[in-house]
Amino acid sequence: MDQLTQELRALRDDVKALQVKQSLPELMTPEQCAEYLNRSVEVLYLWRKERIKGEQSGPPFLHISSRTILYDREDVLAWARSHRVA
Repeated sequence: MDQLTQELRALRDDVKALQVKQSLPELMTPEQCAEYLNRSVEVLYLWRKERIKGEQSGPPFLHISSRTILYDREDVLAWARSHRVA
């Protein structure tokens, strides 16, 4: 019974995490995108720097102003799916 309780708690946590991800806006801040991808904001920053240099690392982003970077949720999801290994 103890293992079943642990599995149920883990499933509940997974469902809560998915609900949070689904509630994110269509245009996400770097912090929201990092949460969505389960990565750090620092990793997203490094990926943006590499993308600016012409490398295809990290999801595409919108450079609205010098202080405003946004990520389109659908673009991020498409980028993540493009890395699927079959």
